[in-house]
Amino acid sequence: MSEILEDVRQICDDIIKRIDRKHVADAGRANEVPQKLWDAWAESGLLGIGLPEEYGGIGGDTTDLLHAIDWQASAGLNLQAATPNFMSRIPVVKYGTEEQRNAILPATATGESRFSFAITEADAGSNTFKIRTAATKQPDGTYRLTGTKYYITGFMESEWCLVVARTTPYDPERRTEGISVFLVRPTSPGVSATIMDIGIHKAEKQYSIVFDDVVLPADSMLGPEGQGLSVLFDCLNPERLIVAATNLGSADYVLKKASEYASVRAPFDVPIATYQGVHHPLAAAKANTEAARAYLFQTAAAFDRGESIGIQASATKYLASTAVSQATNAAANVYGGGFADMDTDIIGFFLQAKLSELGPVNNSIVLSQIAQKMLGMPKGY
Repeated sequence: MSEILEDVRQICDDIIKRIDRKHVADAGRANEVPQKLWDAWAESGLLGIGLPEEYGGIGGDTTDLLHAIDWQASAGLNLQAATPNFMSRIPVVKYGTEEQRNAILPATATGESRFSFAITEADAGSNTFKIRTAATKQPDGTYRLTGTKYYITGFMESEWCLVVARTTPYDPERRTEGISVFLVRPTSPGVSATIMDIGIHKAEKQYSIVFDDVVLPADSMLGPEGQGLSVLFDCLNPERLIVAATNLGSADYVLKKASEYASVRAPFDVPIATYQGVHHPLAAAKANTEAARAYLFQTAAAFDRGESIGIQASATKYLASTAVSQATNAAANVYGGGFADMDTDIIGFFLQAKLSELGPVNNSIVLSQIAQKMLGMPKGY
């Protein structure tokens, strides 16, 4: 256990006592960040977990952060809007210049500034190497950014966005080369963003973005030009762990609600909680949730030790998304048709669980990666 973990636990317990699930659920219906929860994370220092103290953080590591996310999600207090903050800061600390760190990081710990992260493109999908967004270097050292991104969380609410672009065209023989990462202000001239109508209650907005010949200063690049793959995966691997922690906490939340409701729902005069047909799906989901949680923290510990966790991070994401889907399916069956009633507070988790199977990184791709990298089978995609 780290030096700050017990303090983090006490802070989380205090927030859970002060802020109820309704605040987060109402924010989800409005596609707005739950401001009281965000402010509580900022005021308590939780937004500074994993950020070195010299940049305004409280120290700690990714394991501490995942515990905080898991504990609060177990009470229905999901702060998914903070995910881009946490995942984007890691490469800034690791690859940023001292000027970039001092200019950007402190305000992210106080909640005054937010990050977004832009990689996804409709035509590239899970094949990041084939993104078309391009940053062309100019004679004066600046770059011209052109392209489109979609499904970008909280873009217009952020002060900075990490944008992944190609600084050399895609070459199948050298596909890992030519990817660069830039620090971009969403308010820059030439940037336009449209809110996506995604048909699901989420406490955040999703955007499609167009970069139309956006001028980027020479010092906006994070890390070396054309070698952004390391920068990129120092974002994506923690993201998968953060999303997994949110999913596992959410699984516990819906399983608790379903178990309590099964004890009072009695359409045939006997509570359905007495039926093995109700026990088994809930119990199986709980067992898989705990197994995924153990793997999550095993992987997080490896990441905190500086080890490579690429396939482990993807496998963690797969296990957690499968567990939360199993949990929400079981809970939906307990509630029957009532699960579609927003007031029962199940359907939002049910739909989010489906989305979690698709991203970040589609579960089908993850299974193919596991087959290839863990079992030594031929590449299947």
